[in-house]
Amino acid sequence: MGILVKRVSKGDRKAYAALFHEFYTPLLLYSKKFTKNREVSEDIVQDFFCRLWEDRKRLVNDKSFHAYMYSAVRNRSLNYLRDTHSVSIEGFEKQSDEDFLREMMEEEVYRELYAAIQKLPERCRRIFLLKLDGEENQKIADMLQISEETVRSQLRRGKELLQNNVVSFYVLGVICYWCDF
Repeated sequence: MGILVKRVSKGDRKAYAALFHEFYTPLLLYSKKFTKNREVSEDIVQDFFCRLWEDRKRLVNDKSFHAYMYSAVRNRSLNYLRDTHSVSIEGFEKQSDEDFLREMMEEEVYRELYAAIQKLPERCRRIFLLKLDGEENQKIADMLQISEETVRSQLRRGKELLQNNVVSFYVLGVICYWCDF
């Protein structure tokens, strides 16, 4: 990722697009953990990437860039909660470095899973993405105008394909968790 960040800092639009493509969905899911609202989280992550491009000349090309992205999206999400819902963010501010690192590792698992899901056949991929977004099987079936059994069979098929193509033990655990038939 270091080379990508360096290229972005020099104004390389293709590198910026690659960074956006790789991290948009994981950052969106991370923000959604706090906001519980996909549209708000989309705005937060898009705003983050806009500001990233605007401030690209100040990007630091080191190992902390990854942490910077998650930290920035987390802070924006918490600010949204504080400003619009009058939610106290005191407990979040006291989060330990260990907890933050654990959260980042979880998000890396989600990023790896999302990349693997992108390689699934279209119908299966769409169902998995809806499941990833927290939708119930029946709702997915209704949205796609298919039977709930078709949803379950597509999830089983996708799970098998993912298990054959995913290396990370943690990602396999997430797949098993989401594919609760």
